[in-house]
Formats: sequence, C-alpha cells, structure tokens
Amino acid sequence: MTIFVGETEFGPVGPTRINGRTDFERLFGGYQRVDGANNPVVTLLLPYAVDGYFRNGGASAYILRAMEDFDTATPAARPLAGGAVADAIVASSPGVWANGRLSATIADSSDDDPARFRLAIFYNSPSEGQSRLVEDFDRLTANSTDENYLIDVLQRSRFIRWAPDATIATPQAAERDNTDVNPTEAALLASAVALGGGTGGAGSLANADFPDLLDLLAGIDDASLMVVASDRQIAGMADNDFATFENIFVDYCNNRPFQDLFFIGDLPAMTTEATPATRAVDFMRGSNGATAVTATTFNGVFWPHVRVADPVGAGTNPTRLIPPGGHIAGLFNRIGARRGIWKAAAGTEATLGGVTALGFDVLDVHQDSLNPRGINALRRVPQAGLVVWGTRTAQPATEWRYIPVRLTAMFLRRSIYNGIQWAVFEPNDEPLWQSLRNTIGAFMETQFRNGAFAGRTSSEAYSVKVDAETTTPLDQAAGIVNILVGFAPLRPAEFVVVRLSQRTAEAA
Repeated sequence: MTIFVGETEFGPVGPTRINGRTDFERLFGGYQRVDGANNPVVTLLLPYAVDGYFRNGGASAYILRAMEDFDTATPAARPLAGGAVADAIVASSPGVWANGRLSATIADSSDDDPARFRLAIFYNSPSEGQSRLVEDFDRLTANSTDENYLIDVLQRSRFIRWAPDATIATPQAAERDNTDVNPTEAALLASAVALGGGTGGAGSLANADFPDLLDLLAGIDDASLMVVASDRQIAGMADNDFATFENIFVDYCNNRPFQDLFFIGDLPAMTTEATPATRAVDFMRGSNGATAVTATTFNGVFWPHVRVADPVGAGTNPTRLIPPGGHIAGLFNRIGARRGIWKAAAGTEATLGGVTALGFDVLDVHQDSLNPRGINALRRVPQAGLVVWGTRTAQPATEWRYIPVRLTAMFLRRSIYNGIQWAVFEPNDEPLWQSLRNTIGAFMETQFRNGAFAGRTSSEAYSVKVDAETTTPLDQAAGIVNILVGFAPLRPAEFVVVRLSQRTAEAA
C-alpha cells in the first residue's frame, strides 16, 4: 500500500484510507482548490498522482492532506437563520475551501411536519465556477431513534456536519431560511446562507510544516511506499529548494523506527535545460556546492516526468507534465501482486498506463550516466512502449542497490514481526526459541517455495537463528529475545550480454 502526501481541495486531516479513485474524489475533492490569500483557483498535483496510481494497478492507499497549521485549522461555519444558534452547521473538514463557496438552506420538510426539516447544500466548486445543488437531505429530525436523525445522516455528507457543540434540535420556523411549499432549486439557492470563517489550507505551506504532518503517520503499519505530490514540486523551486524539500521525506523514511517505508522520489522536470540528463545527474550529485538529494537505500528516484491527460486543462485534449511517482507506485503494486514483491517493477512488462509521452527521450547513452547515480529512467522501448527501465535505490554502491531487495527485506521484517506477537510474555528460554525457529522457518520456507529467494535449497536460500548465542543471559534478564534472519536475495539482470558471430562466405 502507498501513502500519498499533498494538498487537496478539501478533506479530513490525518491519514485516510481510500480504495479507489471514487473514494478520493468523495473525500478529498477534485483537481483544483482555492488559495485563501486572494481566492484564486490553483490546479493541484496530488489528484493526478492518485489517478496514475490507480491506472497502473494501485489498490488501496492512504491520503495525508497537506495543510499549514493542520492542528489548529478550523472548518467554515454558519448560524441558523437570524443567528439563533451560532455555527450550527459546519463544513465537513477544516480549511478555507468552504468560505463563501459552500452554502446551506434550511427549509421545511417535504411532508410539512414541523418536527422535521430539509437541508439543501450548494457548492461552488473551483472546477465549475458556479454554485450547484450537491446534497439534499429531507425529513431530518432531532429524534435520535429515527432513521433520519440529523447527526447520523449528516455524518455521511461529503460537505457538512452539525457542529459538535451546537444544540441538537429541529430548527424552528424563525430559524429557517425558506418556508415555501415545494420550493424550486433556484428558490433554495436564493435563500442559501454561505459558510465562512474556515482557516487552514490556504496554500502557504513551508518546509517546516511537513515534519509535524508526517508524525501523523506513526500509527500506519500496513503501507510500504510513500509518494509526495505537493504543489511545491511544480512551483518552479530552485534546485536547492527542491532537493531540500525531497530530503524531508527521504529522512523520514530512512529514520522511521521500523524502517518500513520506501520513498519514491522525483527530480525537477529539467525540460528547459540544454542537456536534461546531465543536469539530472548533477542534481543527484549536488554539483558546484548545491544541495544533493540524500542517498539512502530507503529511497529511489525516477525520471523524467510524464505527460498525462488534464481533465481541467484548456483547449482540445489538454495534457500536463507531472512527476511520475504515483504511476510508479501503482506499477510496484501491479507487478508485486502478479509476480511477488521480489520482482523488479521494471522492464518490458513495466508499462506505464495513462501516459501519453515523456518529458525527455532517454537513450542508451544517457542511461550509462543515470544508472550509477541511482536515477531510474523511464523510456520508450520498441514493441513495449513507455516503460520503467531502472530499479536501483538512491545508494547503488551497496548490497541494497536494488529496490526489490530492499522491499523484500521490509516485507519479511514486518511479516515476521506481526507473526510472532504471540511470543510476548512467554518464558524467554529454549522452548520459546524453538517455537520461534519453527514459526519463522515455516514462513521463510513458504516464501522460498514462492520464488522469493535465490538458492537451490532451503539452506542456501535462508537462515533463522534464535538461540543462546543471539539471546544472552543479559538479554533474557531484560526480557529481550533476538532473532537473526538471513535470506539470499534475487537480484535483477540489468544487462543481458549477447555475443554474436557471423560465418563469412570464405569460412563456409
């Protein structure tokens, strides 16, 4: 599973799981948002990355909405008519997104029952430019045993909630915005009252905002990939600023206590450079005193950018050039599901869906300089199309140079840890150690038979050691059992050498 970090139109604060593109749109909105400073419309990056993820085989994902002052941000609100109950109706999530754009009409219930009411919600989406009816709740009641109990019904709304501290009561006649009999949609819109006062999500994010935001991921233990799709990456940052920004996430993954996240990183587009591939190498190297992307075995870099369809672009068949991270994460998911996480998500089967072109045409001569710097190229390959043609971590001069080796180790570590929780509080002696050897050995044998390791036999493929050597008397006294698990990794064949000779007429 993948964690995505980036700005959204609206949505909850904190990591939120989605199971498809529809979930993302329902919870986080569309391709554009409003900037709170001057209320201009800004086209986002994250929705395009999420599109690429699901187009290329992504299954579930976590979305971490990036916004400044997320811990103090407030939702927009409106009182009942006449201000009878202050801030009774609030936006479903904090931020400036609803200010003046989200409005609500409290009207009589269609059954004319004074103990019930109707709530019509209008939203002026940044992508549409005009208010339209987006939700219409009828026969709402303050009766908690009724199927139309207002708290329960509004909990399912995309846009609004009943304020937690507001009185739960049916609005009286004087508190309603429209008391017409069967009012038209136009009449409901005319009497709608706009929400306001929301704070946060105004587009003023700085690097310093992200570390605290990433702390919200501490409880996520079922994801293995991270992609950042922030507006900052397409804001024309200088190389130093871009590298500094990327390093926030590299450092987070590298220093995460369980070491269970791999960061799929990007480079600037480089489309305006005279020699883009050379500039990409210089960027990774940090040439001429520039800030370099931190090279670890928990991050990989993919380049060039990809051109995709732009649903909100101008003109005929508009496209947009974006970083490839979302597409790469989806591809990892697709290849892993088909062939195992130990299979490199690269080669002729690693085709990129939803991509119309690349930002730069990488050739063999470029690949020779990109590989040593851990830059994984996206290329056009004859008879295959647009594919990923690299599988190295950002630290290629180590035993962890290949991404599938790192991902396999992460998978084994997390799986074994989760599978031996039964051992907690058991007597820390040989009977426990034997049980652990049996449990972990059975798991490793299954992975070996699935093709996860190199080696012809089990003893060549993996080892499990839990005994008096790994766990000393001091460890036992401290309640610690140490387990050593080794495996022979499968390493991809990056270069296939074919020697050809041709018989001459004289030799024949």
